[in-house]
Amino acid sequence: MVTSYKPYSMALFELASSQGKEKDYMDSLKELSSIWNENKDFRLALRHPKITREQKREWISNLFENKLDSLLYRFLLVMVEHDLIGFIPELYEAYVEVYKESQNIESVYVESAMPLTQETIEDIKKVIESKLNKNIEITTNVNPELIAGIRVRTKDYVLDNSMLSRINNLKEKLSNTN
Repeated sequence: MVTSYKPYSMALFELASSQGKEKDYMDSLKELSSIWNENKDFRLALRHPKITREQKREWISNLFENKLDSLLYRFLLVMVEHDLIGFIPELYEAYVEVYKESQNIESVYVESAMPLTQETIEDIKKVIESKLNKNIEITTNVNPELIAGIRVRTKDYVLDNSMLSRINNLKEKLSNTN
């Protein structure tokens, strides 16, 4: 069982980079990932150990040979040989990670008790970009349980400035004094 799809995605990324097609391949992998996710039976068949590689190669050829960039099509055939063709969504996620690393992009998740204005989101983005020295991609979510304030999560840290966090900290301090 493969524990990481990153080496395969890195290899594809390096090939894409040599042609200046990093983003194009990411977009194509996203489309392929959608096909795999929307067609569960197809995905399961591609993962099934009793279906031969030859049969899987034939399916891939019939579906994608003339529809994909030749390098990406050959990548799919290599994935058949490595018994990874059923895992295109996972390979896509790993490729996105490699792409973001190459572009110095970090995903940041911001939760707030109430919807944030675009101006506030931009302000948060500027602060985090300057702290991390990276380009930031923000995803926001409204979580009324926070009561007030925000919670910011990156790959490496969490900043919780919510009222819920403050109340929980106060409860903990009060329970420790008894």
